[in-house]
Amino acid sequence: MLTPAQQKVKQELEELQVKAIIQCRDEATPNKRPKKPWYYILSGICIVIISSFLLLDLSTANQEEVVSYLKVEQSYNKRSTNLFINITEKDPTRLQQAVDKQAELLQKVNDLKAPASLGVHKQDLLKVMQQRLDLLTYLAEEENRNEIQVNKKFLELKVSRGIAIENLTSALDKAEIKYTQEEDGMIQYWVDSKVYQYNF
Repeated sequence: MLTPAQQKVKQELEELQVKAIIQCRDEATPNKRPKKPWYYILSGICIVIISSFLLLDLSTANQEEVVSYLKVEQSYNKRSTNLFINITEKDPTRLQQAVDKQAELLQKVNDLKAPASLGVHKQDLLKVMQQRLDLLTYLAEEENRNEIQVNKKFLELKVSRGIAIENLTSALDKAEIKYTQEEDGMIQYWVDSKVYQYNF
């Protein structure tokens, strides 16, 4: 049997051993440091920068797609306009050939794949070209033309042309393409410091 003094020493030794075991366990577990707010701020800034570069690339790609489409569309529209003016104002003897050619140009524009931002404009241009075709067809088939009907068709064509120009400028605004518009309908626009023109 242990004396009371020995029992007290033994109890103190056991308590020290328990404390040592607990301390060893605490040291064995990794010290988790709390994440600091600057880490979150830095991560947020990186995400914003990367996102802005991706959006810039997408915007530039969309603008280049718009320019590419408008170049092709304008070439068909210009040929359609010139054909229409030549037949109605200068040489009305080849009306049936003009009708066939106008129908072909209309089909080519219809087959073009327009960027989403130019979908409404494409439909408006198709309407303008269809009205040119209808007017040429009327002139080719009717020997006793009604001048009031002809003037009405010309007026409808002019209104549709104005709507198509307006929707083109709206599409350029949505694509964030800078442009200026002349009174005659010609639109001058810039993409990557290159200047382009669209003549209606």
